[in-house]
Amino acid sequence: MDWNDLKFFLAVANARSLSAASARLGVSASTVSRRIEALEAALQVKLFRPHRDGYDLTPAGEDLVAPAERAEAQMRVFERTAREKDSDLAGPVRIDVPELLGQEVLLPGLAGLLQSHPEIRLEMHSSVRPVRLIGEEADIVLRLVRPQQGNYRQRKIGSLAFGLYAAPSYLERHGTPGTPADLYRHRVIGWSEELSYLIMVAWVETLCPGLQPSMRLTSLGAQMAAVKNGLGLAVLPAFAVQSAGFVPLLPEVPPLAPDLWMLVHEQAAELPRVQLVKEAVITALARFKVRSGV
Repeated sequence: MDWNDLKFFLAVANARSLSAASARLGVSASTVSRRIEALEAALQVKLFRPHRDGYDLTPAGEDLVAPAERAEAQMRVFERTAREKDSDLAGPVRIDVPELLGQEVLLPGLAGLLQSHPEIRLEMHSSVRPVRLIGEEADIVLRLVRPQQGNYRQRKIGSLAFGLYAAPSYLERHGTPGTPADLYRHRVIGWSEELSYLIMVAWVETLCPGLQPSMRLTSLGAQMAAVKNGLGLAVLPAFAVQSAGFVPLLPEVPPLAPDLWMLVHEQAAELPRVQLVKEAVITALARFKVRSGV
């Protein structure tokens, strides 16, 4: 089997058409078709069911997607580390980090390192959605949930404190909640339905079962802006509100404090520039009072 055929398989699996896959790969549709046929012949299974509107995966094709993604990711990382092995402190370092932690903590914390080593090119993805580790595209990953997959070295480096906050202007108009039960009569800013798996959502649900948010947003940045404008209360990370002037609420309620995990990709961990950035990340987190781990 030619391992390069997996690239063609994944392109068709994602695009569900030969023409779209060929455009993505920069080859002809006949080339894509020929490579898929070669892969099916090598594996002795049918991977796709062609039909008038495109290509559907067969059960065997569905089973091949995850292993093919892992193989592609491993090859991509291997090629990059092999190509850049002689550039000890030059080249890209890819970081995936929870939203606001990247902007508020890592960028200020890494400024000195990047000024001292301008050859290091930082590529940061910051989102409330956790990265899919199967893609293995990041060298360093920070996550609030311990991962169960991916070729990463894992280390608990601390915890992040979250609490319920409001702007003084909101509290002047609506009063200050004294107990979790009081939240039912306040404007609580929540998350959109597709983000209902977030730990912040679960924490609010334990405090106030069945509470319906007065507003649903899709990012911590948007929630910060809503609180700043006096639109309601929100669960926010403590490090992000230190300079915002927000008022912490319900001091008697134990705060949400999920563990913070650092993951460093197995094949990138030995690169000197990745090691340097990793240590700078740990220092930045400590400086911004992220609770230290064990």
